[in-house]
Amino acid sequence: MKTSLLLSILAFSGIQTAKHKVVIEVNVAGLLAYSTILNNAENLEKAFGSENLQLEVVCHGNGLGMLIPSSAKLVSRIKALQRAGAVFAACGNTMKGMHVSLKQLVPGAITVDSGVAEVVRKEESGWAYLKGG
Repeated sequence: MKTSLLLSILAFSGIQTAKHKVVIEVNVAGLLAYSTILNNAENLEKAFGSENLQLEVVCHGNGLGMLIPSSAKLVSRIKALQRAGAVFAACGNTMKGMHVSLKQLVPGAITVDSGVAEVVRKEESGWAYLKGG
């Protein structure tokens, strides 16, 4: 009953909610792994449509390299997903440990305090989890 009421209020107010919420955890290195992860993200966007998908890609540990521009093609694909609404989040703990600043990341990337904690928070909030790599 409460869920129906909330959905009715949201619909009446014009606020849209994504039908599918997915968090992808990235903690592996390498262009091949990153390409596979982006393939999965792009396939989700194609299958559900950007209006029905809330997607966050959380990069920590070795996965932080995905957000450090090393390939123009990789950056282009990330930017396209960002335009479709995807969020790319970098682990603040990993950044600190690797001495990486926000300026060194792909434009539009955000930081979170802890990559693993961000994934847990998303799962606790009902997001679907995909292991990247």
